[in-house]
Amino acid sequence: MMENLDAVKDSNDLWLTIKLQSQLYAIDSTFVESIALLEESISVLPESNTIKPGIIHSRGRVIPIVNLRAALGLKTLEQEQSAFEEMLDQRKNDHIHWVKEMERCLLEDDTFHLTTDPHKCAFGKWYDTYETENQTIAFHIRKIDEPHKKLHHTAHLAFECPRECDDCEREQCLRDQLKEDAHTYMRIVVDLLDQAKTIFRQNSRTMCVITKDKDNALLGLLVDEVMSVENLTLKGLPESCMRSSGAQVLSHIGEKEESKATILVLNMDGIFSL
Repeated sequence: MMENLDAVKDSNDLWLTIKLQSQLYAIDSTFVESIALLEESISVLPESNTIKPGIIHSRGRVIPIVNLRAALGLKTLEQEQSAFEEMLDQRKNDHIHWVKEMERCLLEDDTFHLTTDPHKCAFGKWYDTYETENQTIAFHIRKIDEPHKKLHHTAHLAFECPRECDDCEREQCLRDQLKEDAHTYMRIVVDLLDQAKTIFRQNSRTMCVITKDKDNALLGLLVDEVMSVENLTLKGLPESCMRSSGAQVLSHIGEKEESKATILVLNMDGIFSL
């Protein structure tokens, strides 16, 4: 899918706003030729690196690519994805450790020293505080709530109920069933965590903004999301955003009416110099 922006190039006041992670950036629309969903693989060159991963072919043209995340000192999408998966693996290990200890105590009739409160275990503390702007991931993670609480309820029944009442019959049979239930709920939570990795990958689609400088040199910019084309009021860039070395990739702060969002304006000359 391509969107030609010739209709807006006549205005110097129009800016293409894009998103990288949770931050908005703006590109002078006069530099923008087209927008495409990156569907082909980037061809790696001998001099390729994180900022300049390689080239793509579009409409018979060879277009060098700049990864804007890397150029701006942000985590690349691949790094963010790896960190997300590593975090889920750590939480999955917390969850499995809790269940394995519960099963051991049931098998050996030992005292269970871990918490039966779903909000106080290591996994529960993470789950209760985890936040993400990715609504698809947020909706999926919420599915963990019910099986996680049921899992802790089985531990309460197994280790606390028999000591609190006098009419629990067939205690061993009850514990065997609870052990089976615990394993079932554990697998549900583990499967949901593994599915979250797949969902993250499927929803991390990269856009490519094809830009052209005054000499008609083409450059593809990898971005997370293309937002809109709109008017911005430009203000000076704080010194904290200025680079002490290397290409200056930011030029101004952009503001739009009735919005408190901070939009960082890209210095296209600096981007092309990369």
